[in-house]
Amino acid sequence: MNSARQSKSDEPTRRRTTLLSANRSAAALIFSLGFAIGCVPSGMLHGQMNSRDGARLVVQSTQDVASGTPTHLSTSSPISLSLHQAVKLALEQNPQLIAARLEALESKQTTKIARSAFLPKASLSLDEQSIRLNTATVIGQEVAPYSIGPYSNVQLGSNFDVPIISVAAWRSYQAQKQRERASFFESANAQETIASIVVNQYLALQRAKATERAVQSRIELAGALLHLADDQVTQGTGTHTDALRANVELQVEKQNLVAAQADTRGFSYGLAQVLGLAPDQYIETTEELNAYDEAVPDEQHSLAEALATRPDLSALRSLAGAAHYDEIATSSQRWPEIHFNGYWAQSGRSPDSALPVYSYQAEMRVPIFTGGRIGAESKRAKLSTAQSDETITDRRNAITQQVRTALSSLQAARDELQLSTEALRLSTREVIESRDRFQAGVTNNIEVITAQNSLAQATDSQIGAMYRLQKAEADLSQARGRIAEEYGD
Repeated sequence: MNSARQSKSDEPTRRRTTLLSANRSAAALIFSLGFAIGCVPSGMLHGQMNSRDGARLVVQSTQDVASGTPTHLSTSSPISLSLHQAVKLALEQNPQLIAARLEALESKQTTKIARSAFLPKASLSLDEQSIRLNTATVIGQEVAPYSIGPYSNVQLGSNFDVPIISVAAWRSYQAQKQRERASFFESANAQETIASIVVNQYLALQRAKATERAVQSRIELAGALLHLADDQVTQGTGTHTDALRANVELQVEKQNLVAAQADTRGFSYGLAQVLGLAPDQYIETTEELNAYDEAVPDEQHSLAEALATRPDLSALRSLAGAAHYDEIATSSQRWPEIHFNGYWAQSGRSPDSALPVYSYQAEMRVPIFTGGRIGAESKRAKLSTAQSDETITDRRNAITQQVRTALSSLQAARDELQLSTEALRLSTREVIESRDRFQAGVTNNIEVITAQNSLAQATDSQIGAMYRLQKAEADLSQARGRIAEEYGD
């Protein structure tokens, strides 16, 4: 389970399940297996092993096997991150998320531009002119003197325009305000998407590391079996075929280790890329793959929460509101607009002789003929509104399907984890019994190898079940629109 849910670990209704059920019977089986093949950690020999440590031995191997810097990854030092830290880092510096936030800020400035259409506007001007006029063009007759001037004129003043009634501009501003809200919801949706990618990548890395440790444990078992087969050949109680068979099993497990390490590298590089780290850096997880046995949330409550909080649905609702206001704005263009404008200035041949001059007027603008533009824009706005409504309906249906699928996957993963845990317990016992039979000379090591293969399959099955359980929980958080909050805050 991720770190975002660790704060709830003290609830009495929750039972933590590690890579194997932490119970005394399973611990006793694994202790017997480890003692039989000579791979028991020193702490266990001194009675320092608790049931949880024993439960982790087969699947996770010992710390000595898993320790050491993975020089196969990179020459640079690793970055150790918990799931919470990885999500938080991605939310701070992921390039795609930063671009989405910048786009939201850009939309806010666009809203201010739309608001300026119905606010008063004024400008200040300073003019200096030298004028000479023809009297015939000024008064319509040629009389002496035939020209006026030249003379100079200096004028300092301001022009203004105050919209009194402008319904279309106001509705356009309301539409842009809704687009601004949609932009911020889309930024939040990008945050949810990035958080989901990081969580899934981190869980995949945890799964790869758990698989790698499990293969390391199987190499220990295969090596111990080969050592026992060689000893029996030396003592004359075994056959070379048993030794060859054990050696083949060891080589196969080493091959599996190479593949597991390659998967670990790939997921580590992918996580580093999502986090926006340097190309030569890689991630090491500080949390092991584990799971919590908790009740599946109520479907109706989860659906209600998702429909109320999903940022992508909220963005579509805001865009639908913008389309509605656009429709009103286009129809409002037929209404009269009333403006109050004019200018006031100090004008004269010199600053000392300047006098105030002004012109004020009220203006009403009514569109008479626009070539069909207003009618076409109104129809386009109506179509956009209808399209927005259909998009919202489709998204609501998709969210409902996502929540129900996540809940179904969560329940299936819980059941699968319980079954895989029991299968791992049984396969562990099978290895112990077949190992004892081979050591006693009752049978050859085919039984042991078959049992070890069953143990490997059970181990991989439980690792996969734990991964799918955590992934189903993350998918449910994303379906509810809460993954960034639950895993990153």
